[in-house]
Amino acid sequence: MGFEECYAKWVRRLILLLVIMFLLFLPGSVFAIPDLDDVNQKVCSRFEAEVVKLAAIMEELRRRKGIQETRVAFGGVDTKIKAADYQITYVAEAIAFQRNQKYSSKTQLKNSLEVLKNKILRAKGDVRKALDE
Repeated sequence: MGFEECYAKWVRRLILLLVIMFLLFLPGSVFAIPDLDDVNQKVCSRFEAEVVKLAAIMEELRRRKGIQETRVAFGGVDTKIKAADYQITYVAEAIAFQRNQKYSSKTQLKNSLEVLKNKILRAKGDVRKALDE
């Protein structure tokens, strides 16, 4: 065996050793699957930010129209502004409920967040209608 063959063998072993050491000392978080509760909390935070924006829009709309109070808790709405306020309240409660749920599968979480997303889209539609009124 010549010097070059010996050297090539030594370099291969060194590279293999470095790769093994890299994999052993690599933080576990790189390969970790995200915790479903963390995902749920992050998405709920984003949804909550959207609802806060919608509520601010409605607050400004009521201020511009001189409306003092339109908070509706149980439906029975007769104006587009009250309908939008109701939907915003409904979505805020749905987000609070969603935050407290614990999921054991990715599919359950995804389906639940999809339902919540649709509720937010409905609230956005009602706010849009209220703005067009």
